[in-house]
Amino acid sequence: MCDEIRLAEEAGRIAAINDEQLPKRTRKPNSKHMNMMNMVAEYIHTTFEDMEPEVIFTLLAGKDMQSQLTLLTTQMSAKAGLKQFGQAGVDAIMKELEQLLYRKVMQGKRANTLTRDQKKAALHYLMFLKQKRCGKIKARGCADGRKQRLYKTKEETSSPTVSIEGLFLTCIIDVLEKRDVATVDIPAAFMQADIDELIHVKLEGETAILLMRIDPTYQQFLTYENGKPVIYAELTKALYGTVQAAMLFWKNLTNFLVNELGFVINPYDFCVANKDIDGKQCTIAWHVDDLKISHASSKVVDSIIHSLSDRYGKETPLSVTRGKVHEYLGMTIDFSNTEFVQFYMHDFVNGILEETPAELLKGIPTTPAATHLFDIDDNAEKLDSEQAITFHHLVAKLLYLCKRARPDLQLAVAFLTTRVQGPDVDDWKKLGRCLTYLRETKDEKLTLGADDLGVIKWWIDASFAVHKDYKSHTGATMSLGRGHPISMSSKQKINTRSSTEAELVGVNDAMSLVLWVRMFLLEQGFEVKDNVIFQDNQSTILLARNGRQSSGKKTRHIEIRYYFITDNISRGTCSVQYCPTEQMIADFFTKPLQGSLFRWMRDKILGKHHIGVTDSQECVGAGASMPTTNDDVDTEEDVDVTHALMVEGKGFFRADKEKESAQQVKEKEFSQTHQCRSYSDVVKSKSFPQRSCQHF
Repeated sequence: MCDEIRLAEEAGRIAAINDEQLPKRTRKPNSKHMNMMNMVAEYIHTTFEDMEPEVIFTLLAGKDMQSQLTLLTTQMSAKAGLKQFGQAGVDAIMKELEQLLYRKVMQGKRANTLTRDQKKAALHYLMFLKQKRCGKIKARGCADGRKQRLYKTKEETSSPTVSIEGLFLTCIIDVLEKRDVATVDIPAAFMQADIDELIHVKLEGETAILLMRIDPTYQQFLTYENGKPVIYAELTKALYGTVQAAMLFWKNLTNFLVNELGFVINPYDFCVANKDIDGKQCTIAWHVDDLKISHASSKVVDSIIHSLSDRYGKETPLSVTRGKVHEYLGMTIDFSNTEFVQFYMHDFVNGILEETPAELLKGIPTTPAATHLFDIDDNAEKLDSEQAITFHHLVAKLLYLCKRARPDLQLAVAFLTTRVQGPDVDDWKKLGRCLTYLRETKDEKLTLGADDLGVIKWWIDASFAVHKDYKSHTGATMSLGRGHPISMSSKQKINTRSSTEAELVGVNDAMSLVLWVRMFLLEQGFEVKDNVIFQDNQSTILLARNGRQSSGKKTRHIEIRYYFITDNISRGTCSVQYCPTEQMIADFFTKPLQGSLFRWMRDKILGKHHIGVTDSQECVGAGASMPTTNDDVDTEEDVDVTHALMVEGKGFFRADKEKESAQQVKEKEFSQTHQCRSYSDVVKSKSFPQRSCQHF
């Protein structure tokens, strides 16, 4: 051992004299190397935390390993970037550093004035270079805020952003009241908020040298550590990468809107603010630094933009979009029609299709899912690692899409998300069908409008025990007159013993949204006259309305929390109405419908047809006639015939394995559950209509 040490010291002296580098010796993996992947993930989170999800998915899950490396290496450290891009890289870094100076984000500190602990706690300032598609070199600097996570709570670091539901509702209000709309982007938003604690940053190497070139006064703060130039600085503003930066800017913007401009925050969405100006409501909704401003008068909108510019546009002007068409939160929002607003994501859809392997885009399906969607073959071959990454990547992008402008994909995507951990070849085919349907309908738009914001209509349904583990599936959707701004399709968390119980659990799953929409609209200043929940299961209606009073031996085990709806009905926050099965639009989110029935419900949900809101109309309104046949059903060899739709009278019902009629199933279930008179007798005594919606 002594000889090895002596030889190593001698080699070091020789290398130092000759200005050479010692050869790297091979080492056994240690804990630092074993945690390398976690470190990479942390760096990516710190660097890209304000990017859109689809960008992050692109970086983390490319089509293959080579594409991942290509995407990742286009963004490199300052040292590697300067070697790659030369003077263009220098110019990009200097431009990024300049805004730290003219925005007074930090002030230099002499190293000898800092304690050892302060130096150790200082956050490294990271600089990255990337070449854009246009060829321009872009520098991006941020602090490495990982050290802060040891002492910062989630409440201190989580910034509110406007909800998608809140955005849709405010847009519906905009078009209903014929408001003028503008979108605004605040430049370098985080750097305009004061920091809330003592934080030091450490600039090293090339970054420190270039900082001194821009501002020579920083030479007085220069020191060397391990032969590297280092400059310490104290933050005065929130810097990208510090974990509280987004929250600090939200507080800054909120304080400005409330205390200086006189807006009032909607307590049910902390990124929606309102103010009455000239007798009309002005609404501002925002997502981090992207704002949507609306008012009936364009002059009022101009005045708000001017106030924002005076506060946040001093160094760099705000990016303002006026007119009828806006790009906001990854969506195109079109107010060109005075009766409705349209949302679409055509560029995003085209991007998905470009990334999709050609083998997945076969055939011309008319629906996103076949009738055997929920069937799982335990013996099916699993996807290899490369295909599994692609599967996960594409499903994540579809999830982002269906939660915004394409709710017609929700059922298929909801199932596919349950398969990302271990996808097989069958799941690969189901994904292919969904993507091929998307290709054939890529120009579809979500159209939203309202007749009366005082009447909210919900359709809630559940498919009993359709998943492999015999859990049921909940579907819920809401409309204010045209199109469905809010929908959900999700696997239930618990197992249920009957379809009645599954329906009740489904209503409970959706109750948070049902109540939130009502409270949100009330806070926006609208009188909500009715918040209707449509149900096609009579037993569920009785349980929801009467709670434990309508519970028999078969339902006593249902936990009390599922009678939460009973309490809200008694308090008048919602009501339950009967809706015939054939008019239950929520079926679209629980069952893989086919043919004309699928198209009819899809057109309702996407807003191609109007949905009435008066009690005299049927549940689905009079905008389009309901199909009376389930034609054009896609045929496949492995279609499960027990899931096929069958026609009975004027309605569509699912056939069970015993091929009982829908009425027989209801009779049997009702009598077993309630141990009372027959279903038909109760229907007659309660005067339940079979073809119209009626209050209970």
